Amino acid sequence: MSETGSILIEKLDIYAYHGFFSEEERLGQRFVLDLVLETDLRASAVSDALADTVNYGTVVAVVTETFTARRFNLLEAAARAVALAVLDGFSAVTRVEVTLRKPAPPIHATLGSVGIKLDYRRGG
Repeated sequence: MSETGSILIEKLDIYAYHGFFSEEERLGQRFVLDLVLETDLRASAVSDALADTVNYGTVVAVVTETFTARRFNLLEAAARAVALAVLDGFSAVTRVEVTLRKPAPPIHATLGSVGIKLDYRRGG
């Protein structure tokens, strides 16, 4: 029996230096990430043991390290790196959805944020 479910990490706020424009590289800015990690939750639901699930604290550390280790011009490339790091680092995760937002993009408009959403599956 499989009980596939999702582990949610929402509104992870990271300061980084991504973006196409030189001001973004020089000044940096806030980015907000939401992650949905699909995994089998049966063992942890029964055992109530951290060892039987994906430790979201460790996921946050991996995501933060990956997101800040290098500079990306595009949100798409940064989100892809995050998704691949999660799939590479956590074998129990079968699918990861990454939503990446830039709350204060350097454009002249009144808006909440701009962003992208990517969905990666293991082996696909």
